[in-house]
Amino acid sequence: MRRKKGTNSSQRLGRQEEKKPMVFSARTGGKQQKTTEQNQPEAPLEKRRQVRAAKQKRKKQQMKIAFAVAAVCVVFVLLTALFGKNGQQVYVGDQAAVVMKKSSVTAEDFTKSVEAQLAGKLGTAVQVNETIRFEPVRAAKKDLVTTEYALSRVCELVTYQVQAAVITVDGAQVQALATEAEAQSVLDSIISEYVPEGTEIAEKGFVEKVEVVQQFVDSSEIVSTEEAYATLTAGTPATQTYTVTSGDTLSKIADKNKVTVEEILEANPTITITTTLNIGDKLNLNVTVPFLSVKTAENVVYTEVQQKEVEYREDASKPSGYRKVMQQGKDGQKEVTSQIIRINGFETEQKVISEKTTVEPVTEIIVVGTK
Repeated sequence: MRRKKGTNSSQRLGRQEEKKPMVFSARTGGKQQKTTEQNQPEAPLEKRRQVRAAKQKRKKQQMKIAFAVAAVCVVFVLLTALFGKNGQQVYVGDQAAVVMKKSSVTAEDFTKSVEAQLAGKLGTAVQVNETIRFEPVRAAKKDLVTTEYALSRVCELVTYQVQAAVITVDGAQVQALATEAEAQSVLDSIISEYVPEGTEIAEKGFVEKVEVVQQFVDSSEIVSTEEAYATLTAGTPATQTYTVTSGDTLSKIADKNKVTVEEILEANPTITITTTLNIGDKLNLNVTVPFLSVKTAENVVYTEVQQKEVEYREDASKPSGYRKVMQQGKDGQKEVTSQIIRINGFETEQKVISEKTTVEPVTEIIVVGTK
């Protein structure tokens, strides 16, 4: 067999090598001959490499961010531990009282607790004068106190008012007493001075608008019942007019109005000890008008004669001088209830409030001649 010219084994080998080039395999670490099916374009391989590189880059960035966040959290915790607000500065007005451990207690609740503790000690409601407020602060642990200690300390620093029963006259505060019962007892004592024993008092009270109200006052303003009575009964000199009634004498008038006969004569120079007093006469009395004026309405019941009526009947058959009683008349009686108004014991008004006939009167009939 004749060989083709110019063809030898080395040439054939070279052609075979051209057909099956050797490539480096990353999986086997050696050279591998590419097959037709394994041949891939150069561009897709490069793209996969770029994708892998991008993923690795993103992963590194995420790790860096995670480390940064962790570092920030650590720094925040350290700063909070070193410089965070761990207490509350308690102020009484503008005065710094204590540094209390941080808690959920509000300044309003704290104030109510202070007032409750003081009320328990004093036995009456209390109102603190100063404003209690909190301000967050950072303090050393040794300087922080408990809420209980802060309460006791603030109770020593505050000033306060206590609830009292205040007697007001026409809206103005006059006297403050510890309890409403004490205030009422003082007012009742003043009124009783002008209520005579054995009389039927229909109404009693004060001319002025007098009330007992609950108010917060400084404890130094509270007085005893004796002091309140003295103040409310103290008065100023004044002249009043007295109207003479049935049965009055100078001594009786003096007793009723708590003055002396000499003082009555001094205030009325036109009369003497022997002057006869008539019903309706007016006398001047120099008296002391108290701080409060007591008004009483006394009901007085008495019997009064009810005059008989006289009826005249004319008789033309009788001469003009003729006069004869045909029916004897008779006076009746009636029960009268009168109300006497007095101001501080002085009678200022008297009015009839009812009348009731107890014995009917009999009409007298008289015949007179007209001829």
